Amino acid sequence: MTMQRRGPGTYFDGAIAASHIVTLTIEDAALAIASADGAPLARWDYSDIESLPAPQDRLRLGLHDGSSTARLDVRDPAFAQAIREHLGLGTPRHHASERRHRRLVIAWSAAAVAAVLAIGVAGLPAIAELALPLIPRSWEMRAGPLQHQLAIDSFDEEAPFECGDEGDAERAGKAVFMKMFRRVEAAANLPTPVRPFVVRTKEANATTFPGGYIHVNMGLVLELESPDELGGVIAHELGHVANRDALRKSLHTLGLAYLFGMAIGDVTGGAAIIIAGKMLDYRYSRSQEAAADAFGIAVMNRLGADSHRFSNWFERMMKDSGRDYARIIHTHPLNADRIAAIRAMPRVANPTPLLTEEEWQTLRQVCSRR
Repeated sequence: MTMQRRGPGTYFDGAIAASHIVTLTIEDAALAIASADGAPLARWDYSDIESLPAPQDRLRLGLHDGSSTARLDVRDPAFAQAIREHLGLGTPRHHASERRHRRLVIAWSAAAVAAVLAIGVAGLPAIAELALPLIPRSWEMRAGPLQHQLAIDSFDEEAPFECGDEGDAERAGKAVFMKMFRRVEAAANLPTPVRPFVVRTKEANATTFPGGYIHVNMGLVLELESPDELGGVIAHELGHVANRDALRKSLHTLGLAYLFGMAIGDVTGGAAIIIAGKMLDYRYSRSQEAAADAFGIAVMNRLGADSHRFSNWFERMMKDSGRDYARIIHTHPLNADRIAAIRAMPRVANPTPLLTEEEWQTLRQVCSRR
C-alpha cells in the first residue's frame, strides 16, 4: 500500500493563540506546512520533531529543540499513522504510555500546588504579623481609599452607594449616626482618623478596610434593635482598626496570591489575587475577633453604655435559621463560646443608652431610599 504523503492538519505557530488549518506534506527529510491557499508556512526537519501528549483522537507534534512553542495537530487517522511510521513513532499504543505519564505529571503538579498553598495558608499569617510593624500607617492610609473605591465600583444598585443624602429623612438619620459614631470613636482614642460610611445594601454586616474605612450596611442598621447594639458593633469594628486587622488580612491575601501565582505562572495577573481572596474569604481569625470584642467592650464601658448588648444580635443570628447569616458568621467566626466570653467581661451598672428612642428611630431612616 502506498503511504499517504499529504493531509490536513491544525497548526499553532507559537506566536499567537489562533490556529491555522494547513496542508501537511511528508517530504524525504522534512514535514512541510502550507496554508490553505498553498503558501508555505514552515518546514520541520524530522530530526527536530517530537511527539507531544495529546487526546486519543489526534497526533500532536512539536519541536524538541526549544526554539519554538509551535505545534501541529493531525486528526485524520490514516494520515496520522503515515506520519508516525515515517517518524518511527510506532503505533498509537505508544501514546497510551504518554497519556499515563501526562496524568502522573498533572497529579504531581496538583500535589505541588496544594503543598505551596498549604504552606501559604499556614505560614503567611506569621509572616504578616512580623511585617506589620514595618509598614507605616501612612502607607495604610493610602491603601484604604483603593479598597473603598473597589467596593463602590462593585456596587450594582441603582440607588447611590452611600446612604444619608437622599432627602431630609436620610440627612437627619446620617446626622444622628455620625454624632453617635464620633462619640464612640472618641472613646476609642485611635491614633488615626476613621472614615465611616453607611452603605445602601441589604446584607446585615459591617466591614473594616485599611486606613480606618468602615462600611456599616443598611441591612445591619435595620436588623439591630437598639442603639447600644449598633454602638457595640461600631466599637468592635474600631477594635479592628486599632489592631490593624484589615491591613494584616490584606498582607495575608497578597502573600497567598503571590505563592499561588508562582504555582500557576500568574505572579502579576489578577487571577491569583481573586483566587486567594476567595480562599481566605476575607475572614478574620477567632483570635482577632476576640481581641476586637474585648476592645469594643472596653469602649462601650467608657461611654457608660450597655457593653454586652451587641451580643444579643449574635445570639439572634445563631438561633434564627430562617435568615441567611451564613456568610456573616463565616467571615466573622461566631459560636456560643464567643457570646459567653463577651457576657463574661465586665460591664457598667445601670447603663445609659447611647441615643434616645427618638434619636434611634431617626437614625434608622438613614437609608430610607431602598
